[in-house]
Amino acid sequence: MSDMVRATLRLTVLPGREKEFERAWQAVAAEVRRTPGHLRQALLRDPVEPDIFVITSDWETAEAFHAFERSPEQDALTAPLRALRASASMTVYRLVVHLEGEVPCPHA
Repeated sequence: MSDMVRATLRLTVLPGREKEFERAWQAVAAEVRRTPGHLRQALLRDPVEPDIFVITSDWETAEAFHAFERSPEQDALTAPLRALRASASMTVYRLVVHLEGEVPCPHA
């Protein structure tokens, strides 16, 4: 797991455009999930400041993420999201440990 990375993008969405942003992200996410090396993604919204969103995405390697991030396809694909944001900042972390919740066995 040591090669995996999680990219986090913290965004401030333009006032009154939050629902539009959520819809646009869903469309973008549907395409991003087909990208080689992409594992999972999530959209988070701040409950106190509803114009603040965080996008997380997990990638098999930093190289896979950066290949996507620097591609012309990414630029075109994410243009609708950029049009709806006032600001954004990204951080990429090496994923050290990721634990899933325990799922009870249905036959226990």
